[in-house]
Amino acid sequence: MPLLRHASFRSFALTLTCALCLVPCAFLLSSSDLAAQTRPKVGLVLSGGGAAGLAHIGVIKVLEEAGIPIDYVAGTSMGSLVGGLFAMGYTAAEMEKIVKDMDWESLLGDEIPRTDMSYEYKEQLEKYFYDFPINRGKLQLPTGLIAGTNITNTLAGLSWPAYNIKLFNQLPRPFLCIGADIVTGQEVVLKSGTLHDALRASMAIPTVFTPVEVNGTLLIDGGFVNNFPADHLKAMGADIIIGIDVQRELYKKNEIHSVISILKQISSLTREDINARNRLLCDILIRPRTPGASTLTFGMADSIIRTGERYARAQWIPLTNLAKKLNSFSGGQVTKVIPLPKPDSLYIREISFTGLEKTNPDFVLSAMNLPFPAWLKADDIYRALQRAYGTNEFSRITYQLDPVTDGAHLTIRAEEKDKDLIHVGLHFDNLFNASLLARADFRNVLKSGDQLGVDVNLGENLSLTGSYYFLFHKKLQYGIIADLSRLRAYEYQDNRKISSDIFADGFLDFVMRTTWRNQFSAMMGIQGEIAWVTPNIGDWTIKSDNSRMLNFFAELKKDNFNKIPYPTRGDKAELLIKEVNSFTDDHHSPALILDFKYSRAFELSPRFSLQPSIIATAAFGDTIPYPYRSYIGGLGFYHNNVIPFAGMDYMERASNNALILRTDLQYKIRTNHYLTLKLNVGKSFNTFSQFSDSSTNLAGLGLTYGYASPVGPVEITLMNSITSKKPILFVNLGYWIR
Repeated sequence: MPLLRHASFRSFALTLTCALCLVPCAFLLSSSDLAAQTRPKVGLVLSGGGAAGLAHIGVIKVLEEAGIPIDYVAGTSMGSLVGGLFAMGYTAAEMEKIVKDMDWESLLGDEIPRTDMSYEYKEQLEKYFYDFPINRGKLQLPTGLIAGTNITNTLAGLSWPAYNIKLFNQLPRPFLCIGADIVTGQEVVLKSGTLHDALRASMAIPTVFTPVEVNGTLLIDGGFVNNFPADHLKAMGADIIIGIDVQRELYKKNEIHSVISILKQISSLTREDINARNRLLCDILIRPRTPGASTLTFGMADSIIRTGERYARAQWIPLTNLAKKLNSFSGGQVTKVIPLPKPDSLYIREISFTGLEKTNPDFVLSAMNLPFPAWLKADDIYRALQRAYGTNEFSRITYQLDPVTDGAHLTIRAEEKDKDLIHVGLHFDNLFNASLLARADFRNVLKSGDQLGVDVNLGENLSLTGSYYFLFHKKLQYGIIADLSRLRAYEYQDNRKISSDIFADGFLDFVMRTTWRNQFSAMMGIQGEIAWVTPNIGDWTIKSDNSRMLNFFAELKKDNFNKIPYPTRGDKAELLIKEVNSFTDDHHSPALILDFKYSRAFELSPRFSLQPSIIATAAFGDTIPYPYRSYIGGLGFYHNNVIPFAGMDYMERASNNALILRTDLQYKIRTNHYLTLKLNVGKSFNTFSQFSDSSTNLAGLGLTYGYASPVGPVEITLMNSITSKKPILFVNLGYWIR
């Protein structure tokens, strides 16, 4: 070994190695000889392995207890994340708390609090589950499922202690990590630049995370070229190498039985040679095995960390022997690493932007809603960027800090979304079968800031909506909306369906709208409307009807729910006031329409929540046009005038006025799985003099199992009411178009 400079030392060490077989020969020197030498440098190499890499923390905890000094750190992928934190001076206990407190679901899914989303973005997320950019007239697939805004900004916050360090060998423990050039396939050693960018690039798993550009090179997870970089650790100057390798073993022949296992085996084979060579460089090799852990199973953090600790303690004697010998070198006790200070806040003196081509910096600053210059915490910037991300203008928005005199310079790095997007959604229910939902968004069509949108619902209930808005001043917009819909409607007599009809209506609106505080929306305008009803099957008791109307309306909305579906906090409200004027039909006099809906969610406990709601509709006038009556029953949102009511058939009760009270008691079975008891009562009446009539009473209940899936809620409801003769089963999948 290069550490043994005298033949007598080598002979003595080899003799002891043969006798004891406990520690590498380089470490077993007499204390008197060791005292005359400089202590050997110890390096720690951490492999990639997804969530299994959390086992590194458990091993580091044991290394700290054993008193082993670590002088150099190298890692790949998850090993780079743990290694980077350790290199800055984070302890195992601090890292364990970080990973246990972290909301991995929102972090890895780029989720943002719904309260930080713009009002328009909230509406889109209630209908569509995926976006496709349009590039040069063609649909374009994303380079990864997760853009990584949240994880990049989380890493940036964790790296605040090193914001002013650009050479990683200047960290308390010199550090490097590995990335892979997606263009050339070459290994890229990351040892300078912005630390959190290097960590993010090293763990950019292809197809899961988008690649990261660092110094002009597009990088993906370094595990594809060198997942255990002991060779680079040795080149840094490490004399003794401790390796933690969490990679799984290659599959045996009888274990390869699926496409997934074949793909995993191929991925492992491409790096097995270099892994084997690098393992031979380790003086102590610890290989925790974590059954059940995969790339993204971060919910197993506690058990994975404990597993790493258990495997390290199995080598306690070699580790403590090594620590004793290292402490015997010149200087006595090993000098402890002084971690970088962890500032609670930084004075942000300057701010700049990169990547803004179509978006005004003032718009971003307004969305961020932060004072500058000011003392800010890492969480302040993280939340501010979530608010900017919540405008849906950016595919990714991150930051970096650089030191300036008496403070720091904040650079906001934005990647704007393609100006044209296709949003897609699906819906199915056992009443009207499947529907395809789609929306096309086109921006800056005629002038900067304008928006053209087209929504289509292809199913039994067809609808087509086009809108064009242009920005007038700040958040004030003017626009035109054209809407055409076709709805299957039913008529009942004595709680029995007697006819099926086709109801269609079309609108042309000239509107002015604005939003504020991400939770309020206001709109007013003039509306031209045409509506008609035609028989479909059965006997009509009301003759075919059509109406042409000119309407004036004002609408106010609030949406502060913490999530959709299955909210546990916040409220949602809608108020519509409309004057309806028929100008072709003498039988319809002007009418005043009032619609009010309000729901509030309360969290009673971590598993239980309550959501009371009220719906009130009223139509004032001598004659009320067919489209403005209230139709009660069913659980679907098919049309603005169809009011859901648990226990009743779709559109079972029709009247001019309605008052509905409903309470949902929601129980969280486990993550994304819910059981909800729906209780509702109400009144359905044509004139206010009928309000006290018992025949206008409504009551029903339902029990729903719901799953919040990636494509929308999946629900099965069993319900009944005082008007039903048998239970009703309702199944729906996906978001509603209305």
